Amino acid sequence: MNEAKKQTYDYGCAMVFLDAPGFSALQERIDPADLHQNGLESEPHVTLLYGLHSNEINDEEVMKVCETDYPPISLHNVSLFENDDFDVLKFDATSGVLTEVNRKLTKLPHTTNFPDYHAHATIAYLKPGTGRKYVSEFGGETIESTPAKIVYSKPDGSRVEKKIEKD
Repeated sequence: MNEAKKQTYDYGCAMVFLDAPGFSALQERIDPADLHQNGLESEPHVTLLYGLHSNEINDEEVMKVCETDYPPISLHNVSLFENDDFDVLKFDATSGVLTEVNRKLTKLPHTTNFPDYHAHATIAYLKPGTGRKYVSEFGGETIESTPAKIVYSKPDGSRVEKKIEKD
């Protein structure tokens, strides 16, 4: 990644990145005029926990918590998070493994404004009020995905990554 383009954040974020055939084809059906400046999600993933205090946690500690057997993850039930700035179009990602890893990560120093974990994969950031038509259009869509790697993104924009080995 180009150093000049790295974005910085307040906290660290643990994620599982997905090999999700069909994800980009679904995104191509979104009218570019409806996209917010944040645009399409370029790397399909499910956030395990945002808010990690990276200055208080060893990278290996985060990765150890995230290392587990991840089954295929079904992305389904397209819905929205709405706010004044944009609509977040997303899939639900239901998995007991995701919930368990999130629970373990919350034992590490972290800050969150979202006490209930809702595993999801963002599809796109849309202009306010434009998301509902895509919920209707994509509502029945399901994409089967395979967890491909664990990523721990740190506040300075650097990443620690580990490929998920398949049996």
